[in-house]
Amino acid sequence: MKGRRDKRALALMSSLLLVTQLALADPTYEFNIRGASLQSALRQFADQTGLQISYFTKVAEGRTAPDVFGTLTAEQALKALLKASGLTFERIDARTLAIYPAPPAQEVTATSTETAARPPRPKSLRLAQATTRAEGRVEDEPAVAGDHILEEVISTGSHIRGVVNETAPVTVFDRRYIERSGFTNMMQLVSSLPMNFKGGTSGATEVAEFGMAPAFAQNLTRGTGFNLRGLGSVATLTLINGRRVAPSAQGQFVDVSTIPLSAVERVEILTDGASAIYGADAVAGVVNIILRKDFEGAETGLEYGATTDGSLDEHRVSQMFGSSWETGNALFVGEYYRRSNLDVRDRDYILEAGALTPTDLLPDRKLGTLLFSLDQQLPANFDVSTNLMYSYEEVVVRSSMRGFTDVQTPNTNQWSAALGLGYAAPGDWRISLDGLIGRVKPDTDFTYWDLETGALDTEIQDYRDEYDTWSADLKADGTLLQLPGGPARLAIGGSYRKDDLISTRHWIFPQQGKQVRANDTRDVTSVFAELYVPIVGAEQDLAWARRIDLSIAARHDDYSDFGSTTNPKYGLVWTPFASLDVRATYSTSFRAPNVAEKAWTTRPVQVSTGYLDDPTGNGGRIPIFYLYGSRPLTAEESENIALGFTWRPQALSGFELAMNYFDIDYTNRIESPPYDEGALSRREDFGEFITEIPDDAAAAAYLEARLAEGWFFTDWEGIGSTGVRYLYDLRQQNAARTQLKGVDATLLYKFNVARDAFDLQLNVTHLSEILTSLSQDSTQFDVVDTFNQPLDWRVRLLGTWIRGGLSTTVVVSHADSYINDSQAIDVPIGSWTTADLNVSYDFDERTQSPLLDGTRLSFGVINITDREPPRANSPLFAVGFDAFNADALGRFISARFTKRW
Repeated sequence: MKGRRDKRALALMSSLLLVTQLALADPTYEFNIRGASLQSALRQFADQTGLQISYFTKVAEGRTAPDVFGTLTAEQALKALLKASGLTFERIDARTLAIYPAPPAQEVTATSTETAARPPRPKSLRLAQATTRAEGRVEDEPAVAGDHILEEVISTGSHIRGVVNETAPVTVFDRRYIERSGFTNMMQLVSSLPMNFKGGTSGATEVAEFGMAPAFAQNLTRGTGFNLRGLGSVATLTLINGRRVAPSAQGQFVDVSTIPLSAVERVEILTDGASAIYGADAVAGVVNIILRKDFEGAETGLEYGATTDGSLDEHRVSQMFGSSWETGNALFVGEYYRRSNLDVRDRDYILEAGALTPTDLLPDRKLGTLLFSLDQQLPANFDVSTNLMYSYEEVVVRSSMRGFTDVQTPNTNQWSAALGLGYAAPGDWRISLDGLIGRVKPDTDFTYWDLETGALDTEIQDYRDEYDTWSADLKADGTLLQLPGGPARLAIGGSYRKDDLISTRHWIFPQQGKQVRANDTRDVTSVFAELYVPIVGAEQDLAWARRIDLSIAARHDDYSDFGSTTNPKYGLVWTPFASLDVRATYSTSFRAPNVAEKAWTTRPVQVSTGYLDDPTGNGGRIPIFYLYGSRPLTAEESENIALGFTWRPQALSGFELAMNYFDIDYTNRIESPPYDEGALSRREDFGEFITEIPDDAAAAAYLEARLAEGWFFTDWEGIGSTGVRYLYDLRQQNAARTQLKGVDATLLYKFNVARDAFDLQLNVTHLSEILTSLSQDSTQFDVVDTFNQPLDWRVRLLGTWIRGGLSTTVVVSHADSYINDSQAIDVPIGSWTTADLNVSYDFDERTQSPLLDGTRLSFGVINITDREPPRANSPLFAVGFDAFNADALGRFISARFTKRW
């Protein structure tokens, strides 16, 4: 196996030699900057270049800037803006520039290749404006002791400061993208991203119960989690400011719906396996949510939104306070969010599909969140940082099926506290110690009412989950040695994490005192190392390469309950000329079942009655037993290959195209087989998960034996064992194999026409195949473009027009057509294309009104044409559409008011 992996890695690296050389020149931009205040001019500069500008807000306060027009390089334009300000600037990396006061009596210029003596820099810089990308490369000149500039540019995919690891693809959705999209909450942001799938067996969406995902019951709080590629939320690692937080749903995923959108600076998505960097649960990739640090003063936000059809509406009130000083910064955010439910009675096409009432398509939700962050330098080259977050959420959701109305009321307390201590060691080395402690504690009551009589049938109280996690990480990174291509950088470290889960259920009516309890705990000890080597640098002036960087990482994880594993990652980026980067990576991953998945293996299995379509096609229905719960589990393993390029052509300023091919071979993947009404017609796909029962006597004997083992029996159809001829095993288990291939593409284009600035962003994900075999004796089949599964094409186009303080954005989202294979006969499902609109206006001092200065007004419409989702029959809930690939929200109008004080 090792030899095969090494050969594959060498083949990937050799494939980089297929690209030819083009011209080399510094990029230029078409500038149209209307000067007034320097802060306003710098915002326009960031919009028109896609670069990041890092500075203290107080440095720019009270300063003005001239108009700047024409075709210029970024440095020429910035030099013109700062000419009379007493400020200077310096490149931090390829995409970031820092602004600070110029030393007296010293003329300072800054270029990307400057080698002369540089002026003193501030010891900390606050990121003031972020744009659509935060990518760069290792600085040719490393930071010195006490210099923390590079730490402010948080990189996803690397432990090494100042390294944006371009060997792996990172897509960035920044503050401006979020505001222009008109999103009102994190749930909308997550579901909009083409590389994310909102379905999956882990139930990482608030509408999971309407899909064929038996394990959705683990997501009792109706939380929202990232699920890259549709490989399951447990295979996507979600971080906040580069740190782990306590996950929800019994430890299955991080519920990002509790994070205030107003506090998010940007979301960075690494769409490549990163187990060698972050740990085994980064099989599909990493999502890093970076919180805002670019804030000075106070900001009040008010928001109201409602559907134009139905009674759903939402309110949001937020308050931020921020401050920065020479040696640090702090931010406090408080937010309250309230959304009413969306009932099936608000959608005629769902009632026509046969949905029972009352049923909530979207639950009633109340959420309050408090967030505090602090960064402070200390004497003797020490620094400290902390992030504290607390949320309390109440959810009420009703669903009706099988003769009952189920009312669930999960209330969740969640908090996490992270503390980091850093030391700037001699040279450019830094040593950091980070600690995290967190708890997620939902308490849910269930009440089942008879649909016909309205009588109370069963009540479950004290369904409580308590998930605790704490961890400690020790890391050191810095320059290992100087090479002709630049400094070789190294990071080494170790970590310890402990996870605990306690889950209890208590039936109080009619079975007094019956209780089920599941506990589990795990310890994980890890050591890791990462090396970034610039094999070739621009200073070497080679005709065939401006840059070749090699990244090698390895991580060893030792589980208290699943043994140990070592996972490597190899990456290479080649820049044959300044406008093109070509990259390749190879990595392996190992994911042990998490504590929630393990806990399910200790619970009694549930046997229930149901029906499947008669495979003879005569329209009949055959009684079955189906099983819920879990089989014994083993660990998952995967091999990840990624190839891609980023092209920024000199001839087309402001244009950028990135494409990334991925190939994931995932074995022993933990999932539940899909519930398929037509499964008996495709027995070869299900193998051992469908077994025949010859007669009533055998069915009765099977049920009696299972009950004697302590299994539960729920007779949903009221037939007992009479007529049952098949056993359908839907338990959580290790699937034999999943092979996934596809391409991500991102296109960015910024340009000016006279006084107007335009910004286009296109995100496309194409899944060519997800080949799946459920067991060793079942056939392999492709689940792409089938019901409740990822689609082959998902596209999102965002276009923004800016004139002065006015910003207008139109968003078009497209989901391709596919097949509903959950019925006895396959039925086509149409494509779904929707359009959104967001208009905002920023007032500044030019309005000559202190009341309006710092005010932002926004008006947004989601699904302008009120496009209904394409029709699709569901075998479990008769809602008439595929809840994992569309939604029933309809046209949603919102208005937002933001005021900076």
